[in-house]
Amino acid sequence: MSADYWSSSQRNKWQLTRFSLLEARRKVLLLERKMIQNGLIKDYPNIVYDYNMRIYLHNLLIKLGRRLNVRQIALATAEVYLTRFLTRVSLKEINVYLLVTTCVYVACKIEECPQHIRLIINEARNIWPEYIPHDVTKLAEFEFYLIEEMDSYLLLHHPYKSLIQIKDYLVENYTVFGLKFSDEELQNAWSLINDSYITDLHLLVPPHIIAMAAIYITIVLKKNLTQIRSGANTDETKQDPKELDAKVMNIDDLMNLTKVNTSSQEGTSGHPQQVSTDNQPTTNFQDDLNILDEDTIKINKFMNFLDHSHINLDEMVEAMQDMINLYVLWNRYNEQGAKKALQVMLLTRM
Repeated sequence: MSADYWSSSQRNKWQLTRFSLLEARRKVLLLERKMIQNGLIKDYPNIVYDYNMRIYLHNLLIKLGRRLNVRQIALATAEVYLTRFLTRVSLKEINVYLLVTTCVYVACKIEECPQHIRLIINEARNIWPEYIPHDVTKLAEFEFYLIEEMDSYLLLHHPYKSLIQIKDYLVENYTVFGLKFSDEELQNAWSLINDSYITDLHLLVPPHIIAMAAIYITIVLKKNLTQIRSGANTDETKQDPKELDAKVMNIDDLMNLTKVNTSSQEGTSGHPQQVSTDNQPTTNFQDDLNILDEDTIKINKFMNFLDHSHINLDEMVEAMQDMINLYVLWNRYNEQGAKKALQVMLLTRM
């Protein structure tokens, strides 16, 4: 395994552009149409690999992982495998429940927390008895299918490691940047990374970009994030689409939030900031910080660190946009729609 992401297969073989990813999915749709025309598979218009289906598959994977007590890193690896596989194979030609089970099985091997094949089949059957076969050879066959479609490139670098490295770096250089993350902020950034696996970001940008985007959202956009995420994991699916669309933040909005106006911004407690009545200009940086609220001070320190990091800001803003849009779309999540569509397809095939 390459200890360096930049020379790894993840970077050199499986980091795509948005255009190449779109082309890959277009080829899958063309292949799907040919298979339907040739009578190899049936057409199920409700089976679409959109965000509704992605969230459903994400929840399936999490459910199985919890039953097996699998580590988060292994689940993240499994989810990347699932996303890669579905850039080359149509949902309409496979058993997605068996795919999820196989991804977890292979990921546990790679992340050195292996699960016995009979155990993982039994647990999957307990959750989805109508879709998982008793025959363990079906899982073994799907394992080779999965590995083949990924060109045998299985080793991954995850944003979790980058997040911990950034945290440790700031602790070591506290005298320089004066910034460190609270346990709550670290956990929130970790949760954002967990959810980011539903998106395509892990096929598009390096892991440290995703980690920095999660930190940025946690520190700079946390008030907006609370509003956006408020209904993402609930059953509130009947919200007005116009209200949901209004929550979508464009790139300019994201960048403008970093520009703190120290003369007019109010603190988080609702009290206006103090304004010096002296005619003499303030020359001490610490005095300037004293008139700012605690959150704004932290934002300024983080932006100073970001300025010195030389990170690709275009990629970072792109990652933030995708992560925030995910929660907007999550508010419209319809689990029953995806579940019913897959049920109709799989049970009529058997």
